[in-house]
Amino acid sequence: MMEYQFDYATFCKTFNVKDDKAIDSLRLTHTQDINFKLFPYKASGKTQAPIITELEEVVSDFFRKSLKLESEPVQYESLCDNIITEMDIEDEDIEIFKEMIHSLFFEGDNFVAKNLGLYPYQTKVNNKSVDRLAGFLIDVLGLNGNDCNIIEQAMKNYPYNVVEKLVVDAIQTSKIGSTNNNKSYFPVVIGVQEKFKNDFYFMLNTGMTSLDDLSNLLAVYYFYYMSQACVTLDNFGSGKRNSPVQLYYALDWEKVSKNRKCCVEGWERIQSSANHMFSHAVTLEILNQHKFSGVMLDYISLQEYIEKHPDRDEVIASEIEKAEKAYTACVGDYKKFEQIPYTSEKAKTDIAIRHLYKCVEEQFLNTDRKRANQFYNEKFIEFCKIRWVKNRRKSGLVLNLTERDIIFLTKISIKGKDKIRLIDLYKEYEYRGIFLDNTSKEYLQDFFTKLNLIDKKSDRGDAQYVKRIL
Repeated sequence: MMEYQFDYATFCKTFNVKDDKAIDSLRLTHTQDINFKLFPYKASGKTQAPIITELEEVVSDFFRKSLKLESEPVQYESLCDNIITEMDIEDEDIEIFKEMIHSLFFEGDNFVAKNLGLYPYQTKVNNKSVDRLAGFLIDVLGLNGNDCNIIEQAMKNYPYNVVEKLVVDAIQTSKIGSTNNNKSYFPVVIGVQEKFKNDFYFMLNTGMTSLDDLSNLLAVYYFYYMSQACVTLDNFGSGKRNSPVQLYYALDWEKVSKNRKCCVEGWERIQSSANHMFSHAVTLEILNQHKFSGVMLDYISLQEYIEKHPDRDEVIASEIEKAEKAYTACVGDYKKFEQIPYTSEKAKTDIAIRHLYKCVEEQFLNTDRKRANQFYNEKFIEFCKIRWVKNRRKSGLVLNLTERDIIFLTKISIKGKDKIRLIDLYKEYEYRGIFLDNTSKEYLQDFFTKLNLIDKKSDRGDAQYVKRIL
């Protein structure tokens, strides 16, 4: 890293600072994603920036962006014409054939993909939130050119029926080049990427590529990445990129009491961190108003730099203090910045970062900008509540696994093997960020027994196997 230096001119430009406004008013726009891209959310209401709760919507964009494919929208008439020119078909059968194509591949005027080879060509939904989330997942899950080749190979090997093959061949001639590459999102946590790719490759190679399966995979890893990133950010410079916190789930049908791990070390562990997302996004944007363009620095990268160059700690802390002064001077409608205490961390840089963050957060919580803050944070929180959280009334909100989740997780855990030891299956769940206490494990074992999937090698508990789910 070159010498870190806050750049006031860059700050004024990025945050749209207005020097001609009254000193006790807000003289900037709270911006994020210009020099530092953290999360794919906007601080606006559901109408302008819809909340994505079902990841089926994201699958086609995920494939389109992974393959850097941009194609003309698939039009019903021209698709039929392209197919018919390649076929030997009687005139009187043409209309029946066209009707079949419409019923199989279109809803109204929209082309709807039902198989792997067609996902990139599905009619785009006019929804920027879907577009941003797909790009975000590709960046933080680390997809690259090699993954693009693996996807392309899987698309070639997919067992198409005759009609699907005709459609795939007709559409692939309408490619119009690559999508442009914008600045990438910054991966706060690592380790998730390799896990995702192992599961993704397995699914591509075994034909587990239905919309349902792929959206389940994205939902598992979107939640895994985001929950860990939120907790890591709240630890600032002492955050760890690759030591995930353990999050405990309960099974959908079990009764839950307040002292269980799923109540204490589940949703409760990430709820408050998820409420800090917008403050972190703005703080990191302020910290990245520096001299060297194209370099994104988060709390951990600054901390790592100081550990290598302890003599620079004071210098960098003073640069961050300059950034804070520039920021607070423009937020004239909040009068209590002086009252915000400093923490007692080891590194001065970390103290300065935490104080800057507190300034950002306090003005969000105590001005009419709390709505923007809430709009931003609810984009992830609402996804969690609909997809991964269940209200257990007296026991509160708890992370939840449905039967659908269990069957999916078990399939990707066992992969190509015929069976897996039950204790190893628990480890596979944990590998993907999903922890169960002993009570939940007993319920899970009963569930497999009812499905006739338990294979006992002896009466000893550890010798129980779960058979592959077909």
